Amino acid sequence: MLTDRLEIRNPVESDRDRFVELFGDEEFMVFSGGVLDVDAADARFDHMCELAVEMPFAKRPIVERSTGTIVGYTGVDRFEFEGAIELEFGWRLVPSVRGTGYATEAAGAVMAVLEREFTGTVFAMIDPRNEPSKAVARKVGFEFWKLAVVNGFDDEIHRRHVP
Repeated sequence: MLTDRLEIRNPVESDRDRFVELFGDEEFMVFSGGVLDVDAADARFDHMCELAVEMPFAKRPIVERSTGTIVGYTGVDRFEFEGAIELEFGWRLVPSVRGTGYATEAAGAVMAVLEREFTGTVFAMIDPRNEPSKAVARKVGFEFWKLAVVNGFDDEIHRRHVP
C-alpha cells in the first residue's frame, strides 16, 4: 500500500532487527504493556509475519518513503475480549514522527483494505491518557464504546462496524 508519504507493506525478515529495537524502546512502547526483551520481541515479530500471510490487513510496517525507514506499524491482530476472539486495530509510531499525520494516513490505507476484505466489528484499545490515538481512531471511523479491562489494563474500547 502506498500513500503520498508512506509505504505500508508486509514484514520481511530483514525488518526483524528494526522491530526488535523498537519493541525494546520505552518511548515507542509507551501506552503498552511495556518494553519487550529480545526473545519476546522476536516472538512478536514472528507473530506479525504469520498474521500478514493470513490477513491482508494484519499489522505491518509503516515505511517513510522519503527515507526508507520503518517508523512504526499499523493493522489488525486478534485478541480475546469478553470470551470471544475479536479483531483489534492498532498503530504505533516512533516519537520523531508523531503529530505528522502518519498514523491517520497509514491506518486509513489499511482500513481501506479491511473494508474490502472483512465484514464485522473491529475494535481499537486505547489507553485513556492517549489523546492523539483517540483522535486517529475517530478519523478512521471508530467510535468510543466503553471502558474495559483488557489483558490487565484499563482501556477505552472503540469500535467500528464494517458492513
